Amino acid sequence: MTSIGSLFSTHGEEEPVIAITGVQFGWGSVGKIAAVMDVLRARHGDRLGFVGLASALGRPVLGAHPIDAWLEVPAGDGELATLVAAQRISAALVVLDPELASRLQSVGVPVVYLDSLPFLWTDRDELPVDVEAYCAQLCPALPQACWPSLRRIRSLHWVGPVVGMAGVDGPAPVPGRAVLNLGGLESPFRDGDDNAYLSLVLESALTALRDQGFRELIITGNVDLDRLPRTSAATGLSIRGGRLPRGKFLEALRTAELVVTSPGRTTLLETASLNQRCVVLPPQNLSQIVNAADVAGQVDPRIVVSWPTDVVDEAVLDTHKARGEAEAVRYLYGCIAAAAQRRSEHNSWLTARLSEAIKASGQPGARMAPFSGSTGGDGATQVADIVDLVVERTRTGLAGVRLPGGSNFAYSQPA
Repeated sequence: MTSIGSLFSTHGEEEPVIAITGVQFGWGSVGKIAAVMDVLRARHGDRLGFVGLASALGRPVLGAHPIDAWLEVPAGDGELATLVAAQRISAALVVLDPELASRLQSVGVPVVYLDSLPFLWTDRDELPVDVEAYCAQLCPALPQACWPSLRRIRSLHWVGPVVGMAGVDGPAPVPGRAVLNLGGLESPFRDGDDNAYLSLVLESALTALRDQGFRELIITGNVDLDRLPRTSAATGLSIRGGRLPRGKFLEALRTAELVVTSPGRTTLLETASLNQRCVVLPPQNLSQIVNAADVAGQVDPRIVVSWPTDVVDEAVLDTHKARGEAEAVRYLYGCIAAAAQRRSEHNSWLTARLSEAIKASGQPGARMAPFSGSTGGDGATQVADIVDLVVERTRTGLAGVRLPGGSNFAYSQPA
């Protein structure tokens, strides 16, 4: 087999181009793209080009990455094929956008698809089962409802956490500094500019952090600091942040004494890789409910703040979930919006619960390392290996350049 280090160096001077794209749902998808890009750039430098497709929501996260161009995706497959030819695209890395993954594969682009939420899908969800390589991130448990969909995947590869960072090097946490991460805040299922979640949690989070002795706060996520709801809870706090590129975001996580975050899986894995002290905010969407439950089970339930049943009744949510992700997420958004209309009724319990969680996060055994699991390896490197091999096979036309053996749905539960 051609060694990874020699790829792209012996087949002419024209550099291969990788198309990258992530679903317009939060920022986790582009965080994973950044992690894989970092590995590829470390290996190949300028011998590898990148073109971004769509992904408008997450572009700030990739602001410091070498994207040659950002392009909108044409509606017709003929126009898409023309774009692919004009940009000399050799392969695509697609995160959680099944429709675009299938379209790219159908016009001749070999797609490496990265699924960080394999535990979420049922037979009501469309998956790009015929892509060149389907990389599913290992998770603590895989519900039986997911099995039929995943069994249909032609080339399934289980990979470890796609984070691309380690906690052994770098500056020490700064006492009194906290990160409040609100995530991407948007999704295809949200109607218009809905700030319900932000308005519901912000004041309580600021109050709890200030009451627990934190004075320096980095607010991160898809937010404009100058457009945040004005609140007296910010009094006495030094606040900065906003839409940080991934490198600066990881630096903020590393140098914080405490991370308070909505339960997006990518950020939780990043805090785990740093063995950070963490508090988990109430969930914004369906996958975050699962993520928060995993933190409670693997780390410590005291650091996880959940919605009470009078805000989100999970028994009712389950009935919506049976009809597909979209309906379940819309129900959840409706619950959060209704609670935001009665914000004054919820501030007291939410502030108290966050204060309790902050105290618990400082106790022995409450740090996040167990969330990353003990198996699976470096997912970012594993996905980059598969991208390299797909590109090499495409450029050389050699069937002998083989991908790692597919899993055929052989799933090993992480220890």
